[in-house]
Order: sequence, then C-alpha cells, then structure tokens
Amino acid sequence: MKNQIVMITGGAKGIGKACAEAFLNAGAKVSLTSRTQKELSHTLSEFSERHPTRVFAKVADISLAHDVSSWFEDTQKHLGVPTCLINNAGIFISKKISDQTLEEWEKVIRVNLTGTFLCSQAFIKLHLKTSGAKSIINISSLAGIRGTEKFPGLSSYVASKFGIVGLTEALAVEGKDLGIRANCIAPGAVATEMLKKALPHLSPKAQPQDIAHIALFLSDESQSGALTGSTIEVFSNA
Repeated sequence: MKNQIVMITGGAKGIGKACAEAFLNAGAKVSLTSRTQKELSHTLSEFSERHPTRVFAKVADISLAHDVSSWFEDTQKHLGVPTCLINNAGIFISKKISDQTLEEWEKVIRVNLTGTFLCSQAFIKLHLKTSGAKSIINISSLAGIRGTEKFPGLSSYVASKFGIVGLTEALAVEGKDLGIRANCIAPGAVATEMLKKALPHLSPKAQPQDIAHIALFLSDESQSGALTGSTIEVFSNA
C-alpha cells in the first residue's frame, strides 16, 4: 500500500473515516473530502498527528463539478496522482413519496449518484494515458440490491444506491483498457451516525472498520486483481 494514493469522499466520519485509517495504517497516502468543515478538520487533525506527511483534506461538495475538480487538483499537488478512489459520501432524506418534494429527491440523487459519477469521471480522465493498476471502489447499500428489505421513506436513497451498482458495472467496462478496476460494496446495517438517524431501532454488529477491510482487499491488485464490476453484499446481524 505504500505506493497507493487514495481519495475518499465522505471521509470525515463513519465508513469513510474508517477507510482512511485503514489505508493510512497500511502505508498509503490519503486525501479526504467532506462538506462539513468542523468534522473534516477534526479528522485531519487526528490523522495528522500519526501520519503528518501522508494525509490531505479539503472541504468540497461532490455534487458540484467545480468542487470535484478543485479537490482532485489539490490532491495531486499535495500527495501525487491518485491510484484509488473510494466513493463513500452519501445522504438520505426520510420522507414518503407522497410528501417528498422534487428538490429533496434531486438533492439525494445529486450527492449519492451524481457525486459518484463526477468523482469517477475525474479519476478516469487522470488515467487516460497512465499505466499500472488503479481502482475505483463505490459504496452502495443493501438498499440498492434487488430482493432485499426496503424501508418506507427512503425512496430517493434506494434509487441512488441502485444507480451506484449499475454505474459500477459501467465503470468496470470503460476502465478495463485503462487498468482501472471498479467494484462495489453494498453493506447492510452498519453502526454509523447515518444509520442511527435513518433507522434508530437497529443495533447492528457490523462496524465501519469491517467495510474498510473489504475496501483494502478490493484495492489490492495482488488479492483482488481478478475482480471488476463486482458487488460485495455485506449482510450482518442487527
């Protein structure tokens, strides 16, 4: 992992923060982004104490193309050309379809799905003429898997997560000739702040670190080089 430069969206907390810590501990350099300055600054300060030269962070709204471009440019200046992208950032709005506004629907789709597209597009453009193994890891959800239990009020979230699974398969096809593998992790209930807000009655055993270990596996060409276009479904007791 010492030659890896990993970009992580939604990196200030939860699964994103756990991925950052796992990759830093494995020797990689890590660039984080989040929309929330306070949370991102706290996380950056925490990681910088142990990894002062291997972590960078920038506030950005990944649903905005300008913010994505700026984050990628600054990451290259501070750390180098990224070799791995983890699209983790996500939001939800809990409202029944009958009560949901178009603006609320579009907000969730912009962050969860359009943000994943914009970051993936920027990553691919960087590697149109590079060699070596690269990886995109998208974080979807069991909510985006056919046949799993769905909960009322999360229609926009469910739609966005289905979209991420499909986008992953498309990225795998277009990334093949560029040496870019694209895979997806679809966790069920994981003990994060987001889950507590969405489904407070659940008490899952799965922790953010469990998802981070899967991300490490997917980024490692020596362990998962045969995988691309795959979705790893993570069922856990809740």
